[in-house]
Amino acid sequence: TPQKGDDPASLYEVAYGHLKAGNHDMAQAGFNDFLKQYPDHLLAANAMYWLGESYYVRAQYDQAAKTFAQAYQKYPGGPKGADNLLKLGMSLNGTGKKTEACIALAQVAKEYPNGPAPVLRKAEQEMATLDCR
Repeated sequence: TPQKGDDPASLYEVAYGHLKAGNHDMAQAGFNDFLKQYPDHLLAANAMYWLGESYYVRAQYDQAAKTFAQAYQKYPGGPKGADNLLKLGMSLNGTGKKTEACIALAQVAKEYPNGPAPVLRKAEQEMATLDCR
C-alpha cells in the first residue's frame, strides 16, 4: 500500500479508496494531505470535491459548504465545477440557509448549461424540493 511521500496519484487513490469504503475520517485526512502536498496537481480539483463529500455524507454541512465553495472558486472550470455548485447548494440547505441554497442551485444551469445531465437534473430536483422561487 502506498505510504505518505509516495506519488500524488497513489495518495489520491488511497484517499478515494477510503471514501468508497465508507472510512470518511481516513478519506478526509488523505484528501487534506494530498491538497497540502499537491495543491496544483491535476487531481487537486477532484480531491477538493471528494473532501467536501467526506463532510457532506457525515452531515457536517458547514464544513462541506465551505469546502465546496472553495473548490468552486479555485477550480471553476475543473471537472467537478458543476458538482461543486450542486453540493454547495445541498450543503447550504443542510445548514438551514434555504435562500443561499436556492441561489447556488440556480447557478448550476446558468454557469454550466452544458454540464453533466445528471448534475443539472439533480439541481432542478433540489430546487423543486426546496420550492425555490
